[in-house]
Amino acid sequence: MSDDVLAVLEHQPDISKIRKLGSGEYASVYKVTLNTDSGKKKQVVRVIRDIKNYHAIKREKDLLTYLNQFSEFARFNEIRKAGFYYLLFFDFVGNQNLTQYVKKKGTLAPKETKKLLETMLNLLEKLHRVAFVHGAIQPNNIVMGKKRSILVGWSNAIPFLSSFETENISGDLRYCPPERLNAQMDEKSDVYALGCTLYFALTGKHIYLLKKSDNSAKQLWAQVHHSARKLNRLPIFWRYLIVWMTQKDAKKRPSIKELKLWLQDETVPDWIRKEVSVVETSFPENPLSALADEHYLYPSFKQALHYEATGDLENAFNLYESGAFRGYSRAENNLGLMYEKGTLIRKSYAMAANMYEQAYRKGNPFAAYNLARLFEKGLGMPINLEQAAKLYLFSALRGHLKAQHALGLMYQSGRGVEKELGQARYWFRLAAHYGQKSSQLALNAF
Repeated sequence: MSDDVLAVLEHQPDISKIRKLGSGEYASVYKVTLNTDSGKKKQVVRVIRDIKNYHAIKREKDLLTYLNQFSEFARFNEIRKAGFYYLLFFDFVGNQNLTQYVKKKGTLAPKETKKLLETMLNLLEKLHRVAFVHGAIQPNNIVMGKKRSILVGWSNAIPFLSSFETENISGDLRYCPPERLNAQMDEKSDVYALGCTLYFALTGKHIYLLKKSDNSAKQLWAQVHHSARKLNRLPIFWRYLIVWMTQKDAKKRPSIKELKLWLQDETVPDWIRKEVSVVETSFPENPLSALADEHYLYPSFKQALHYEATGDLENAFNLYESGAFRGYSRAENNLGLMYEKGTLIRKSYAMAANMYEQAYRKGNPFAAYNLARLFEKGLGMPINLEQAAKLYLFSALRGHLKAQHALGLMYQSGRGVEKELGQARYWFRLAAHYGQKSSQLALNAF
């Protein structure tokens, strides 16, 4: 347990009996006893260690508040800010996730798996009703309680949009739907990940036999090219269902409604029964480069970054331009930077601003920051400090450190916003905490 996180929890006057349950890239989870006027309550506390993306944290809180009206979800009780941490409190529902449960007690029987599927469908139906996708269904995010299973991991939930957030792919990608490589996510993406999870519940193995230690490029290659392994381990009806749920083409996967019908009669379309699966298990020498050659947007963007870093600017430009033409915001932003700097091509602030604007409208905080710079400095356009401040705020709320510093400067000087030294200190302090040296210097000068 991190000493810093432990100290934060121990300093909460109403918390005792702290026990760590798990830890991820940005947050840790603990079981605690909450001491209230009405008695003691077991709670799960999710401690967010990286709080610079306020927009994502607020959206998660709002979504959890909405889900509270449904009994199928673990009840969200409160959120607290403690220094540079946020603490989210939930009713305690169980000690073990599905991975731990299978390791300790063995795989689920078909009847138990059917109950798990039914529960997950009821959860997802309510989530999808407000056009959100969970985005991280996997065994580690399903808690096995005594009476029911609960889906957790809501920090990954995002709206059904092709946006900057769908473009970002990180962490354990063994359950990542293949369409996310093209920045697409919708309800069928959750169906895919759930199908992979059901395979694990029934077999104790990953559907493509991937390990968590496998690098992300291999994990993504398998999502696009590999097929389910050793399907003969499964009862015939489950075999058909999982093949249906994990189709590479999202349009061929079942809807929630169709899956609910399967629970009643276990029927699948005829074409699923007739489908001949050719098991593919190999990997190319460079999976990410091979995926880029197949024109997937995320690998193509990564390949462009590599070309730019190694001085192959022509190939970088071509890949950025191709991605921008297909509406990929990260490619639009980087193409804008090449136009702004005159890298390989004639400098054009107008083209740069257009690229930044297109990417900003998809929620890209880097593009918002770059567009704000043009407005603040009057590069290719009249100076507009008010618009620059709005764009810096958009970017700052989404965790962009340089935007947070720039916003602090505007509050400090009263340029584009009302002068507020308290706001200036807040943004400098936040950016400095995450390593922005200029913000630390600005704080020292106060």
